[in-house]
Amino acid sequence: MRLVHRISIICTLVFLLFSGIGAYWTHLGQVLYTNEQRFFMSELVNAQSSAIERRLSRSLSATRILAQGVRENNGLINNFEDYAEAVLKSVGGISNLQLAPDGIIRFIHPLKGNENALGHNILQDDRRRKEALLAVKEHRLTLAGPFELIQGGVAVIGRNPVYLPTPQGEQFWGFASALIFLEDLLKATELNSLEGRGYSYQLHRLHPDTGVNEVFASSASPLTADSYSVSIQVPNATWNLVVSRSEPTPKWRSTTGYIVSALAGLLAVWIVYYILQQPEKLRRTVIEKTRELEYHANNDALTGLANRRFLSEQLDRVLREHPRYSHPAVLMYMDLDDFKRVNDSMGHAAGDSLLQQIADRLKRSVRDSDLVTRLGGDEFGVLLLDSESVRDVSRIAEKIIDTVEQPVKLGNKSFVVSTSIGITMIPTDGQDNATILKNADLAMYSAKKSGKRNFCFYNQSLQAAAIAKQELEDDLSLAIDEKQFVLHYQPIVSLSTGELESCEALIRWQHPQKGLLYPDKFISAAEETGKIIDIGYWVIQTVCNQIKWTESGSKTLHRFSINLSPKQFKDPLLIEKIRTIIQSTDIDARLLELEVTESCVMEDVDAAIDMLAKLKELGITIALDDFGTGYSSLSLLKRLPVDRLKIDQSFARDLETDSDDQKIVEGLISMAHKLELRVVAEGIETEDQLKFLKSYQCDFGQGYLFSKPAPIDQLQQVCSQEIHSLS
Repeated sequence: MRLVHRISIICTLVFLLFSGIGAYWTHLGQVLYTNEQRFFMSELVNAQSSAIERRLSRSLSATRILAQGVRENNGLINNFEDYAEAVLKSVGGISNLQLAPDGIIRFIHPLKGNENALGHNILQDDRRRKEALLAVKEHRLTLAGPFELIQGGVAVIGRNPVYLPTPQGEQFWGFASALIFLEDLLKATELNSLEGRGYSYQLHRLHPDTGVNEVFASSASPLTADSYSVSIQVPNATWNLVVSRSEPTPKWRSTTGYIVSALAGLLAVWIVYYILQQPEKLRRTVIEKTRELEYHANNDALTGLANRRFLSEQLDRVLREHPRYSHPAVLMYMDLDDFKRVNDSMGHAAGDSLLQQIADRLKRSVRDSDLVTRLGGDEFGVLLLDSESVRDVSRIAEKIIDTVEQPVKLGNKSFVVSTSIGITMIPTDGQDNATILKNADLAMYSAKKSGKRNFCFYNQSLQAAAIAKQELEDDLSLAIDEKQFVLHYQPIVSLSTGELESCEALIRWQHPQKGLLYPDKFISAAEETGKIIDIGYWVIQTVCNQIKWTESGSKTLHRFSINLSPKQFKDPLLIEKIRTIIQSTDIDARLLELEVTESCVMEDVDAAIDMLAKLKELGITIALDDFGTGYSSLSLLKRLPVDRLKIDQSFARDLETDSDDQKIVEGLISMAHKLELRVVAEGIETEDQLKFLKSYQCDFGQGYLFSKPAPIDQLQQVCSQEIHSLS
């Protein structure tokens, strides 16, 4: 009996417990359902009101665009139709645009169907004057309506007062207006579809004159007591949007809940719980996706670092908040000096791996509070917040340079790359992010020019140098057309006979303002802009013309040599253009010598050999310039189709005092002779240098000891005399 009694008690308690739970959850479910519907309605109303505000604000922005156009043209309206059409296409949602100088409508687009409005004086219209005068009085956009149009439909019109600056102050010019059909405005929302989803709505306002509640948009079904409303702020007025359920909450839910058993109650609880989780799941999904989008918008996909967009935002923030910091912020702008070499030789996958490893190193080189960004390509930026001193910044820059320069493992190979860093102090070196980035780039360029693997702080001289460089590049564009380039010639003398053997053509720029400029002032700019190729062909053409003039004048014929720039040497049209010049001038190609630097040949040996062979086929003499400064080997020299070697002047400079240079020069000359190549020594300036070279059996010499470069007419006078006694 005790067991039965205990079972009965347990069963009764279980029944009472589950019945109570079932009743409680049924009641709670009803309450939650009601709250859920109100929550949905509030979200729905807020979304629709926001859509109306956004659409109305966007459409009314057309009046500001028109007003700005009027102000920029000082009240003159040119090409109004085209301008207004462009605004309509850009903004959308507008029936027509109007301009009303002095309050009288003079311009409407589109005009068709609106002709009756032309000449209408807004300020004298009792129905429109109030909003118009308010706009003039308060210097702000006002909204009139909604009101019914004569041509049918309900619309609102935004009027923006336009003021023009005068010596006496701002003067009222008129109105820039936009007419917006209410139907078009509501198309930007989902109001028209609410009734099909079980909702009713009403859009109304308090009429500013009568104070009566004016409904200007509503569903066919009336509102119910269970409603939700929100205010919509529009210029000089407030609209109200009210939404309610079309049908009352069904009663069967509570009835069913009280009847069901404990298990059915538990099932109902599970269903209610599941239903209530849906909005939360949706909210979490939206948050997750939003964070994901924000991450991709602000971060580099390859390295995971912040990107240029995020850096710009942070620079703006730092500029706004810099008074809060006890020390200035610093931007370091850097790129990898040898990235292209790695990317070209190992492929893009290896290049990407290199960038990822460098990004990790940069993050480890700075504090957690600092920002490391990838700006694009092989460019990176580091934003240091609250740096104590220039010495600290320099120390960090040196640390970054050393860290980047550690060997990088790519596949089975190790590479070493370096970095150049430009540094700007914030806000000292710029008041906006564009200026700060530009100045940091200038500083980085200066660091590269000083030898790479370096850093440079921005200063005003860099800006001045950049401006001067830009002016020089601009002037280069005119130099060829305006015949500002001239050639000076320097003799190349036979050291055994003392006779003139040939002349090297050296370019000068007769700048109209700066006078005679030597190559060191403009060749690098010509290389960067690509103008060096046009300049090079001008030199070749001019020298060939000189050779032809010498031939036709029955003067002593000498070879003329020309320096080929690395860019021109790689020009795919080089052979064809030189052939055309030789044929057009009808000269003996053997009188033309082209000088190619050793470093240029070493960049791509096989391509260089092919190009030199084709030049030789034209009959041209080839000289290898600046020999001894590169890394060419004896085996490579055997393969090169060259006729002469020109020993770099750095060796001749120290011949009198440096025994190592003496041995090097003697060895170079001996090696060249064994390969049946003639040798030219550059930069001979003293008698002792000449004696050394003659003792080494050097074939030819060139330098100030014989003659400085001079125009061709002066060179003829020098050549008519004894250049130098070599006996």
